[in-house]
Amino acid sequence: MNEIEKKENLTEEQEDFVPTGLGIDSHNKLNNLDFIYCMIIGVIGGIISSLVPFSLLIKVWYPLTGGTQLVSGHHLIWGALIYGLTKKKKTILITMTAKGLLEFLFNDPWGLIIVFVNILEASFLALGFILVERFQEGDSRLGWAVAGGIGNFVQAPFFWILNQRFYLNWILWVLAFTFAIISGMLIVGILGRALKNSLIKSGVPTIF
Repeated sequence: MNEIEKKENLTEEQEDFVPTGLGIDSHNKLNNLDFIYCMIIGVIGGIISSLVPFSLLIKVWYPLTGGTQLVSGHHLIWGALIYGLTKKKKTILITMTAKGLLEFLFNDPWGLIIVFVNILEASFLALGFILVERFQEGDSRLGWAVAGGIGNFVQAPFFWILNQRFYLNWILWVLAFTFAIISGMLIVGILGRALKNSLIKSGVPTIF
């Protein structure tokens, strides 16, 4: 039985959980609507990430180093949102790259490194969705939470090593990485999924 026959035998509900991977089959080919969504969400994400000081919400009551990781998920929620609207992993990379370039144009303190960080996060978020799809959790709240945690975690050790924070107590490292995972699960995963569902219910066109 070839791949086409297998898909025809799947029920409509099962098809929602067919792993899409990062291949170039017809299901994954990008269309004009995909690119439009990528640019719109990437621009919105770049503006909000650059101009809205979410970290101030945390520093008020948790002044220790690493506390801002609790809201770091707002940088990556745009990748989860575009995936929810397109069901294509490649759109995560395109959207986050566009977002990173806009942050660079807004004079982000990290310069071009911020573009690399966005691509790194997007890659791990896509990997997270690939993994949860393998366990038939591609559209569940748990699956999105796990994928969001995987995607958001990677930037924490990257920035801490880049900043050479080896002088800090190991407990602060553990807390920062834990906060990054929690933020990814709650903001990127659960909140991202809720926003995606709201957009779809409101009538936003989707093709999948």
